[in-house]
Amino acid sequence: MRSDAFPGTRFLARAFAFAALAACAALAGCERARVEDRAVERFPRSADEIEFLDALQKQVVVTNDDALHGLISFADGADLSTTYAGRVEVAKRKKWIDAGWDRPADESAQVGWMATAGCRILGVQGGATMRIFGPVPRYATKELVFMDVLPLRTENQSLSGREFVDYLNRLGRVQKSGRALALAEESEGQSGAGVIPAGSPNQLIDQSSVEFGLPSSAFTAPQAPAPQPIVVP
Repeated sequence: MRSDAFPGTRFLARAFAFAALAACAALAGCERARVEDRAVERFPRSADEIEFLDALQKQVVVTNDDALHGLISFADGADLSTTYAGRVEVAKRKKWIDAGWDRPADESAQVGWMATAGCRILGVQGGATMRIFGPVPRYATKELVFMDVLPLRTENQSLSGREFVDYLNRLGRVQKSGRALALAEESEGQSGAGVIPAGSPNQLIDQSSVEFGLPSSAFTAPQAPAPQPIVVP
């Protein structure tokens, strides 16, 4: 029997072929960015942390290697691993990533696993779903976006180097004060405290430092000048 006897057959075949091509195109388009000259390769030691953060802020994206180094340093006070493989093993022990995780070192880090790490570091419990399934990438990302710790992202997206440094800053603020937003400078006589939302251009108070591992004075917002008395002639 000829296939023409079933008019829908050719249509379905073409539809499936188109869907397959679209899926291939989507996979090709979703290839993650790669960074050859990673900040952690230039400044791997804990003593170079400030230089590492400064270099990281100039990167278009934060890589897996950079993100692991930054998060381990934040959580443990120092990253004692000398290789990317060592950092991956530390992250697996901390349950930041799955046991079978094998992403390249120079690939842009997914927000999902970084959010999982952040939730585990802070001990965030989240809502009912996260309490059941734990801080898996999807729900951990939503929770930290809700808490203003992360800018608006999905678990498969990336952070720029600057955004990642801000992410570490906000994790530190939550640990210290329970709030992720930094107080913005305000003049006396104004009511209410301004805040700097996640992802804003001026989100970093001090672009050369992060709160962990530095003196408390290293991350202090400048004080507004004292008001001058008004002289009425």
